[in-house]
Amino acid sequence: MKVLLSFLTVIFIFLITSCREQPDSLDEIKLFHPDDKYFKSSMVSLHFIIETSSIDRVDSIFYQMINQYDLPVDAKGAKDGTYKGESPYDAFDYKHIVEMEIKDEKIVSLDYNEIHKNGIGKEEDESYCKEMSVTGTSPDIAYPLMEAEMLEKQNTMKVSAVSGATYSLYRFRYAITVALMKSPVK
Repeated sequence: MKVLLSFLTVIFIFLITSCREQPDSLDEIKLFHPDDKYFKSSMVSLHFIIETSSIDRVDSIFYQMINQYDLPVDAKGAKDGTYKGESPYDAFDYKHIVEMEIKDEKIVSLDYNEIHKNGIGKEEDESYCKEMSVTGTSPDIAYPLMEAEMLEKQNTMKVSAVSGATYSLYRFRYAITVALMKSPVK
């Protein structure tokens, strides 16, 4: 009887903790278009399209979303501060995350990575980088190149794809766009 009671207690605690609403990093972006109750869903859908569609479709839809919602592609008008943008988890349990600092309406630093649920980023994962090197690049090469180009050009849509990392470019743009939406406009 004690074992059964202990077991039921453990199950009850598990159910209570798993049913608690977890904060969603995309909830903050609702403020970017507060009158559009579907805006967050549209951004989640954009991430899904990036993960599941041909690169031509991704490119087309990404540009449409930028124009339709007047999404930020640079830091013009943004307040100084540090901002984080991240995607929902993808089918391989990675979040695409950027942390960036804005000063005087310019992005002065940024760090992008794709972090697995286990906490390991692709850029630091030696076996993943080795596996991806057959494409001609790897995260430890491609991400720093995209970061440097973003710092130079200051516009997500002017950052070029690194050969072999085209989808990563759109994940990178997505994360930066989300971070920029969190930076309150002066």
